Amino acid sequence: MDPFSTFFTNHRHRRAIPGAGDPRYMRKHQNIVPDYVKTDPTKNPKIELIRQKRGKQICDNNTLNYIRKEYNVIPFKGEVKKLGSTGIKLYFDNKLNKFVIENEPTKL
Repeated sequence: MDPFSTFFTNHRHRRAIPGAGDPRYMRKHQNIVPDYVKTDPTKNPKIELIRQKRGKQICDNNTLNYIRKEYNVIPFKGEVKKLGSTGIKLYFDNKLNKFVIENEPTKL
């Protein structure tokens, strides 16, 4: 049995998979994964990763197009842009010769 601290936070299913035991009981749609665990395909994975953790990510064309469309930010070389209120900076790195998004910790 799981300890109390992780009983409700583990993403294990506490019931059997429908249709696995009794062949007479068949569901039409077996939605096994809950909605809160599923990822949203409309969001950019690089920006979502940077939003959760500190670090840098190199932007490809898909990421730059997503930033233009979602945040209304047009990247220029030599300018540092902020993506809304996320705390993510977009700038051009001369060493890499590419655009980079970076998330730094907020200072209290």
